[in-house]
Amino acid sequence: MGSKPGSVVALSILFERGWQVKYVVRSTKISHSWMAGHTLEDLALASGIRVVSQRELPASETADFVISYMYRHLVKPETLAMARRAALNFHAAPLPEYGGWAFYNVAILENASEYGCTCHYMDEGFDTGPLFKVRRFPIDASQETAYSLERKAQEEMIRLFLDFCSIAETQEKLPIEEQEKSKMRYMTEEQFEALKEIPAGANEEVIERYARAFWYPPYAGAYVKIGDTRVEIVPKVVKNQLAYLLHTDDLERLQNIAGKYKPA
Repeated sequence: MGSKPGSVVALSILFERGWQVKYVVRSTKISHSWMAGHTLEDLALASGIRVVSQRELPASETADFVISYMYRHLVKPETLAMARRAALNFHAAPLPEYGGWAFYNVAILENASEYGCTCHYMDEGFDTGPLFKVRRFPIDASQETAYSLERKAQEEMIRLFLDFCSIAETQEKLPIEEQEKSKMRYMTEEQFEALKEIPAGANEEVIERYARAFWYPPYAGAYVKIGDTRVEIVPKVVKNQLAYLLHTDDLERLQNIAGKYKPA
């Protein structure tokens, strides 16, 4: 499981539904210390579940399901082989269009009219296995940032996870559909980072679109190069949102001062 809050909620759902969880495999070298709330490790350890790395899983272990929820690493063949029923991955983008890293970003850059999330069967590749289910929803990409689109996708993926649990608990055969190979694409981390540079000579609309597509604090956003210096661009929509938040209590604050102040 990944290190973001969605993984914590997915694990809590399994506990609440009475699933027996044998191990929690954590993402290594990934930390989101800037996110509030208890972590995946906190929840697992409080529930008496061992938290391990993938290489620490016992070779002889088996389970009904091997579940990957926004896990950043490749699930090894020997781990996949532990699943008696299925090994499934939850990916915060619709497949086959958005495999790999830059899914929120590319959807905004390409002005997509819809987005979604996917549960698919895992094979030995990244985001290449057959589909269990894809949930899609309409978006207005001209108003989205990577941050806002991630929030919507994470909410939808919790619903997808609940869909999976309900179907899995029936003991019926799970749905399966091959991905349409002509639509499959995958973006590496290196390609994702390279996309952040705003093209030279870009007009105002393109600059704003790039800025929105990569706005996800605290990570580095879209930038222009001035000499050897990278200058990050803040989207206008974000400046407006921040301005509203910064000034929300101005009237009340000043009224309180006026009401309490007693001239000498």
